[in-house]
Amino acid sequence: MIVEQLMTRDVITISPSTPIQDAEKIMQEKNIRRLLVVENSKPVGIIVYRDMIGALNSPTILKETPIEWVMTRKLVTTSPDTNVIEAIHVLRRHKINALPVIDGDKLVGIITVVDLLHELTRRLENDPN
Repeated sequence: MIVEQLMTRDVITISPSTPIQDAEKIMQEKNIRRLLVVENSKPVGIIVYRDMIGALNSPTILKETPIEWVMTRKLVTTSPDTNVIEAIHVLRRHKINALPVIDGDKLVGIITVVDLLHELTRRLENDPN
């Protein structure tokens, strides 16, 4: 099985200039824990909810601060044709919960631990033993 078969294709993204308070609102409204930061269709960072809340609670960060000031810039990514087992190894090795899926330099999806748990649940429920 490859990443493309399990990834979420409709990735919610923001631009680097998005104010941190707007990013928080998007996460709450969409009930998601991370946002990919994209510039000119190319992923340039990621912000996870925990880090964003930490930044919002910092006395040096204003609610209008652009997300690029607090996002993680070093992305660990995968490709659509990566074997799911390899993607799991990457997640574990880097101790992260999501991998942006990149085809060339274009964002085409995201695969998360939740996606993997859904597949595991589906398989276990369909296994008669």
